Amino acid sequence: MTEKEEIILITREKAFERARRLKRENELIYGVKFIIDHKYLPLDILIPTQRELSEAKLLIVLQEIKHGYDAPIIVLEHQKKYYILDGHHRAYALKKLGFSQVECLILKPREEIKTKIDETVQRSKLKSLDDIKIVRDKR
Repeated sequence: MTEKEEIILITREKAFERARRLKRENELIYGVKFIIDHKYLPLDILIPTQRELSEAKLLIVLQEIKHGYDAPIIVLEHQKKYYILDGHHRAYALKKLGFSQVECLILKPREEIKTKIDETVQRSKLKSLDDIKIVRDKR
């Protein structure tokens, strides 16, 4: 990230818009209808799909959460597992701050789908938020 780049956090409204967009995209990709469920999930059952997080963005998210930042994360429910699609920084920050749950927008296919998401996270050795590496931004 360069000095000129600004970190912009997603709002609650944008999170809901993004979840609706991801729902439509997944329906097109998999050819099945999805629903969006809205509930709190334990942070320790979430499986990340992103190996690295920006330290600079994480520091901002940590501060914003302390001041009430509350945009939900977006997850895909697949074979009774919950994969983070959007909101890795938020979920990681909440865990580091001692929270046990996070508000989620859960994309659920109405019928079984074939996806490689589980293979991808296994290859990346991602099992929990603790497996994520925080990286310094290059200047």
